[in-house]
Amino acid sequence: MRKIQLVLVLTAALIVATALPAGATPGSGVVIEVASSLMGAPSPFVASGPAVDDGLVCDTGTVVEDSGKVTGNSPNGFNWKGIKHFTCDDGSGEFFVNLQARIDYRKGTTFNWNILRGTGDYEDLHGAGSGVGLDICGPDCVSDVYDGRLHID
Repeated sequence: MRKIQLVLVLTAALIVATALPAGATPGSGVVIEVASSLMGAPSPFVASGPAVDDGLVCDTGTVVEDSGKVTGNSPNGFNWKGIKHFTCDDGSGEFFVNLQARIDYRKGTTFNWNILRGTGDYEDLHGAGSGVGLDICGPDCVSDVYDGRLHID
């Protein structure tokens, strides 16, 4: 009786294992630097790291803000949520990033991000990470540095 139960359990496990979709590819590290215009103009980006080396994402392009809004205020700063639209210079596609930031007047800007969707080569791109905004590129510009991992499903 125990042998029959064992065979049934192993058979069920095999059926479940083969019926489930294959897992995502392992994530590759990426750093994306964006000289973000505070005036709404398109901003250049440069990506580097294993995700670029592995061909998961292009190395240069432009970013525009698709949407954005302040989601909370305090005397020390505010929260901001928006969607950034990345377009690759090489014509390989586009990807959209959800960004949630905390702008703290004393501590600086930090944010979390994740890939929402993509087109072209990035239709199945996924990933997430964190970042910082550095006030180093001029009065109407913030240098955003995205750090995270990307993968293709």
